[in-house]
Amino acid sequence: MNKWNYGIFFVNFYSKGEQESSKMMNNALETLRIIDEDTSIYDVVNINDHYLVKKDSEDNKLAPFIALGSKLYVLATSENTVDSAAKYALPLVFKWDDTNEERLKLLSSYNTSASKYNQNIDSVRHQLMLHVNVNEAEAVAKEELKLYFENYVACTQPSNFNGSIDSIIQSNVTGCYNDCLSYVANLAGKFNNTVDFLLCFESMQDKNKKKSVMIELNNQVIKFRQDNNLI
Repeated sequence: MNKWNYGIFFVNFYSKGEQESSKMMNNALETLRIIDEDTSIYDVVNINDHYLVKKDSEDNKLAPFIALGSKLYVLATSENTVDSAAKYALPLVFKWDDTNEERLKLLSSYNTSASKYNQNIDSVRHQLMLHVNVNEAEAVAKEELKLYFENYVACTQPSNFNGSIDSIIQSNVTGCYNDCLSYVANLAGKFNNTVDFLLCFESMQDKNKKKSVMIELNNQVIKFRQDNNLI
């Protein structure tokens, strides 16, 4: 485990017949209220899209800037996008619906572009969005995550989704607690420890289990930081 930072993100959608998204957000935030605000590793992330130029068409619009607190990031949507970000040494947010292969390819393009523009990116830390579903029965975790993604696709892009839900599941996190933590640790290594993580636990159907997982991870990371003089 390295000196990671964590945040929580929520996908703002809901299916017909479900509670409104505002109520879903309130329920999710209730999970965080039971964690000490002074010591928690979690930040609630509000993602806002900002564009540099007027969006004349879908073809020439720039990928959005993302404001995470007071920091500005660029959503990693293409090689052209990460080239623009690298030109100004702006950090990236890697999408949860990309495969790890796509994410790593974009990181490589970013590093190459930064070198081309003579930008020092040694201190740049990116964000990587991951959905997490913790369950001792990995098959159950995968099924819950699959259902969550299927609902998302049905609500947001029912007619133009060209991706593979199974591939997306493989690039997010499922399984028992220790396996999930190991997966994230290994993924951090693949990114040369240049990423922090934005985690979403909303696919977990057992709300009490979700709360306990968040608290356990919170306490474990805090202890690690204290033991290694990282805070």
